[in-house]
Amino acid sequence: MTGTDENESVQSQSTSDVAPNSTVAADENLRSAPTSAGMELSATMLVDGIASGQVCATRDMISFWGGYDPSTGTVIDRRHPLSGECLTGKIFVLPHGKGSSTGSAVLLDSIVLENAPAAIILNRVDEIIALGSVVAEEFFKRTIPVAVLPDKDFAVALEADRIDITIDGSVTAFGHEGATIR
Repeated sequence: MTGTDENESVQSQSTSDVAPNSTVAADENLRSAPTSAGMELSATMLVDGIASGQVCATRDMISFWGGYDPSTGTVIDRRHPLSGECLTGKIFVLPHGKGSSTGSAVLLDSIVLENAPAAIILNRVDEIIALGSVVAEEFFKRTIPVAVLPDKDFAVALEADRIDITIDGSVTAFGHEGATIR
């Protein structure tokens, strides 16, 4: 969930689409909202790893190149609903990235500088985002998990307060109905 509260303690280690700017409709085909007991989500892991943290979610795409400051972990695109939000240590949920392939280098920089999200959860495969995490793992032995969720599970992730990712690729969402998504 987006917010300005202090980050929770977070540990990070080594497709179908939801249209950007769309509202995920609540119908009988969508899964219910996550609960305090947690809801297991069906994930395809692009980059394996372990992460747990507060969710920062958006239905809008973002370009890491020009839209995110790797030295602070902050969204700097003034037109984005998350403008000014710090993603450091959070589980970042977004449909997919947009823009330049240089976004991989920006994500890589944020991982090396320890200002990256704890994990990134997408609604479709994004090679640019995944590449930044893979290169960080290969050269610096640091990485963040990158997962892709199908529509129903992505809708749940958007509503979650917290998400846990285990080394076996298990993704569990925890939360409540009052989630705010930007």
